[in-house]
Amino acid sequence: MDHTLRDNRFSNNSTSFNALFLNAGGLACRILVAALALPALMSTGCQTGQFAGSKIPVPSTTLDKSRFENVRFQSLDEFGPQESKKSATPSIYSDLDRSQTASENAAADKTNKVVAVIVTGNNTIPTHHLLRDVSTRKGRYFDPDKLKQDVDELWSNPQISRIRGPYLKYTDEGIIVTIDVVERNAITEIKFIGNRGITDKQLKKAINLTDGAPLDVQEIKMARKKLEDFYKKSGYPKTQIEIIEGNEKDDSNVVFVIHEDELQRIWSVNFEGNSIASDARLGTQIQSKPGILKIIGGEVERDQIEQDITRLLTYYRSLGFFNARIGREIEESNDGRWLTLNFIIDEGPRYTIRNISFVGNKSFSSDDLREMLDLKPNSKEKAPKFNVATMNRDVVSLQDLYGSMGFVHSRVAAEPRFLEEPGLLDIVYIIDEGKQYVVGNINVHIDGEAITKRSVILGKLTLAPGQLIDAREIKKSEALLGRSQIFANGQTGPRPSIVVRPSTTAQLDQFAKRAPSNPQH
Repeated sequence: MDHTLRDNRFSNNSTSFNALFLNAGGLACRILVAALALPALMSTGCQTGQFAGSKIPVPSTTLDKSRFENVRFQSLDEFGPQESKKSATPSIYSDLDRSQTASENAAADKTNKVVAVIVTGNNTIPTHHLLRDVSTRKGRYFDPDKLKQDVDELWSNPQISRIRGPYLKYTDEGIIVTIDVVERNAITEIKFIGNRGITDKQLKKAINLTDGAPLDVQEIKMARKKLEDFYKKSGYPKTQIEIIEGNEKDDSNVVFVIHEDELQRIWSVNFEGNSIASDARLGTQIQSKPGILKIIGGEVERDQIEQDITRLLTYYRSLGFFNARIGREIEESNDGRWLTLNFIIDEGPRYTIRNISFVGNKSFSSDDLREMLDLKPNSKEKAPKFNVATMNRDVVSLQDLYGSMGFVHSRVAAEPRFLEEPGLLDIVYIIDEGKQYVVGNINVHIDGEAITKRSVILGKLTLAPGQLIDAREIKKSEALLGRSQIFANGQTGPRPSIVVRPSTTAQLDQFAKRAPSNPQH
């Protein structure tokens, strides 16, 4: 069960609420716990919280020459011999006569509109598919910047290989925009030649290419690299692949020739120089292993061997060997089918802990917090060996301590700090206590069909208004709700969760006026 506590500060201006979601095949229940920042009367010395206490543009009737200086349009005489040069005159660069009459202005305004957008050259792509994202349309005023964006949008279509134009034709009725597209060839067939150990179906799945898809030369080249990587992961590290068809834009078939080598498996894995952990223990930290009975699994993957070095380093550093170094040696059999992997380990010194300190703790003394830790210097062992797992458990213990005392938004982080003296380090626990809260309102909201009664859900909670919020009780309540039969059909949905947020000022006032003997949820 995931337990989520959002770190939202208590504020007079806070108006947000939070919820508990319970899902039962479409049924969701949300519970809100309003957290009140109240003085905590405790004998432990913890500190208390406090109450806080557009104009629409008119299209121009003239064409501004400066708008077109950076836009290059092709003339229609380049597009089709049937169009005369006169019909494509570059008159868009000439301003309209300022002395013309109102009727002449209206006519000029009319010629500045788009009367048609024509797409040519498309044989398989429907015209309406190409034009659905084009903003230059019939009846709109012509805008060269938008037209350029439209062309860029068409270029992004994977089925388009080239675009000619756009071409502009000026008529008395307005501007005709023509865009000529060149479609990519569709892939007719994908072939593999030379593969023996891996089937065509597996190779097709690895490259994610399908018959009938647009042929993209760059995508075909990337597919070759994917095939080589797939062969390496499958135990054929020396396989080479070449493309004999599909690397030219006019091709329609895609043919890969595979120079497949022998399947290579791991015969054995050895470790040298390790003293803190056995070979068997180190073997659990890596992924490169011999196959079962030498025949099932155990394929060689070179990249994975390099990753295993990083995994071993991480393991050694978690035990305090921060200066550890690890190399590897690979030995191949005479026929190249078997590989022996040797990891060479230089452990170096193991770091010990000189001192433990705390920063940010106000409600608990450093001595009290130190007593909660397992990884600390003591009279029997003044310098314990560093262990990241034990340190992380100590962080959880400190977090639970603060959470049990109403500090539900507290945060604890451990920071190892290395000293000038080799082999020694200090651990500093950085604490952000946050504010201390008690339970305020507990609200239940159910999405969907509200079959479950609110009182039934509240009966499963171990929280009550007026109590200090205990993070452990929140987890316990979540577990009780999850195990109950109330939401038996919600196994495929989100697990129940309780999220705490501070109350608003109005909620604080309302809660303060309540009689302690009659708490309301």
